Amino acid sequence: MNYQVIPPNQKLQNYISHFWVASWDNTVQKPNTTHYSIASSLTEITFAFESSNQNAELLFSVIQGHTHLPAQYHVTGFYHLIGVAFYSYAIPLLFNIPSSDLNQEFISLNTFLGSEGDYLNDQLATAESTAKRIQILSNYFENRINHQKLKDPLIANAISEIKKQNGAIKIELLADQHHLSHKQFNRRFKEFSGFNPKLYSRILRFESMLKSFPGHKTLTEVAYENGYFDQSHFIHDFKSFTGFSPQDFWKLNQ
Repeated sequence: MNYQVIPPNQKLQNYISHFWVASWDNTVQKPNTTHYSIASSLTEITFAFESSNQNAELLFSVIQGHTHLPAQYHVTGFYHLIGVAFYSYAIPLLFNIPSSDLNQEFISLNTFLGSEGDYLNDQLATAESTAKRIQILSNYFENRINHQKLKDPLIANAISEIKKQNGAIKIELLADQHHLSHKQFNRRFKEFSGFNPKLYSRILRFESMLKSFPGHKTLTEVAYENGYFDQSHFIHDFKSFTGFSPQDFWKLNQ
């Protein structure tokens, strides 16, 4: 698999984590008919194509909500994906719904966005390059956030602190630093992000571990570097968030 991450422009960087592109060689494997979902702090919109060729058919598009649970979905066979991953706390601004409404969801884009979903599908289906498709998506999200500000800047700041520490932070101390009771902090955090703060921290730590591996370090070394106290704790989180053992999970990308 060939996988590429593309950063958003400056205007979108507080809302979108990244764009991404994945392609598979249709000469060495059968088309992908399963879409795997693992625990993620991000919500994603994905467009699936029959290949990476310029005039390849758009097979389907979906929005996949942030989640702490793994899942598998049967889909039309694809060889090429283009996606946009945005922060869960940006959902109210981008779509005018609570973040919790998209938690664990996996629905077609035109079901979610109606005629705007049809418009995006048409635009991406006829675009002549990946760069053009990324630009179309960037323009769409820029139009949606014009003249809007992030709600609850206090919790936005708390999320920023958790992200800086890759989830390795004491939530009770964070609530105290923001002059909120633990109950108030938990309630506002979940409303804003779609997660309770401890679960969000666990997922961020897990995501940090995935970014650190594979590499030249062992899984055990990566686990300790990302705040896991022992290997059994690490394996438990890994299976809970992916549905696979570490060895079986990385075989999926081969």
